[in-house]
Amino acid sequence: MIIDLHTHLLDYGHWADEWWDYVARDWASQQPGRTPEQIRGKIESGLVDPDGSRMVSHMDAVGVDMAVILPIDWGPDYHCQCSLHDMNAHAVAMAERYPGRLIPFAGIDPRRPRAANTLSDWLTGGQLKGLKLYPNCGFYADDDCAMPLYEVCAEHDVPILFHTGHPLPVLKEEFSHPEHYRRVVQTFPKLKVIFGHAGTPHDWEGMLELVRASEAAVLELSLCLWHDSTDEQELRLARRIADARDRVGIERIVFGTDHVSGYRIRPPGFLETVTAMFKRMPRTSRRAGVRLSEEENAMIMGINATRLLGIEQPRAAQRHPRQARVE
Repeated sequence: MIIDLHTHLLDYGHWADEWWDYVARDWASQQPGRTPEQIRGKIESGLVDPDGSRMVSHMDAVGVDMAVILPIDWGPDYHCQCSLHDMNAHAVAMAERYPGRLIPFAGIDPRRPRAANTLSDWLTGGQLKGLKLYPNCGFYADDDCAMPLYEVCAEHDVPILFHTGHPLPVLKEEFSHPEHYRRVVQTFPKLKVIFGHAGTPHDWEGMLELVRASEAAVLELSLCLWHDSTDEQELRLARRIADARDRVGIERIVFGTDHVSGYRIRPPGFLETVTAMFKRMPRTSRRAGVRLSEEENAMIMGINATRLLGIEQPRAAQRHPRQARVE
C-alpha cells in the first residue's frame, strides 16, 4: 500500500490574491514587454483541479493507493476569494467523489474567531480526518492561540500536519523554525504531529530532535526529493532515513510528495518521478553505504500512515510486508 501524506487538490479561489500578484510580477519580469496585468488573470487555471480527476488519474498511473489532501487557510493577513467553509467543503466533496482514495484534512488558522470550536465541529462530523496548519501565514506553532486546536486534535485522536522548512515566497520562514514546535510536543507528547517536509532544506536535524522529544510525532518526507533531484541527493536522503530509523524508529517516518494536480504547477510526470525515487530507496540505500530493507520501505510508503490515519491495513500488507508494492 502506498499513501501520499502530502498533496494539494485545489479549486478556484483557494489561494491568496497576494500569491497570484507575486506570481504575475515574477513571470512578467522574466520576459521583456510583459506586465503583471497581462498575466494575472490567466495563471490560476494551471493550478486548479476542480473535480479531482487529474489527481486521481495521476495516482492511478503510479500506483498510489490513497492521498491526503491538505487545504491551506492563509489566515487573516491574506485574502482568498473562496470562503474557509467552502474550501474545506471542497476537500470533503473530493473524498466523497473518490471514496477510499482521498483523505481530507481540515485547514483553519488558529487566529480565526472560534477556531477550536469550528475545528471540533468539523472533526465531530467525521468527514475531515486531520488538521493542516501553515504557521508561515503569520503565527508561531507555540502561540497561545494555537494550543486549543491541539487539544481538539488530541481529543479526537487525529493527526495534525505542520508545514516546516522553506515556505511559499510571499510568506516568512521564521515562523517554521524547529524551536517553535518544542512547546507543542512537550505539552502534547501523544499528539500525532506530522512534520511536513521534515524541515527541508535546512532543519532536518532540528525536526528529528523534536520527533525524539515526542511519543507520536513523525517526519514526512515531501520536498526531500523533487522531480529534478540528483543521484547524490537520493543517496543523502537514504543516509538520513537510515540515521532517523536508528534514532527514532522506522515507524516515525512517512512518505509524501507535495503533489499539486493542476496541469501547470507541477511538470509532467512529477508524481511518477518522485514516487519512483522513494520506491527504489532500498537499492539506493545500499549504494549509499547503509541498508534500508524492503519491509522498512513499505512502512514508510504506507503502513506507518495507516496507523496515523486509523486505516485498516490490507491483510497482505499485515502478513507479508516484504511483498508490499515498493518496487
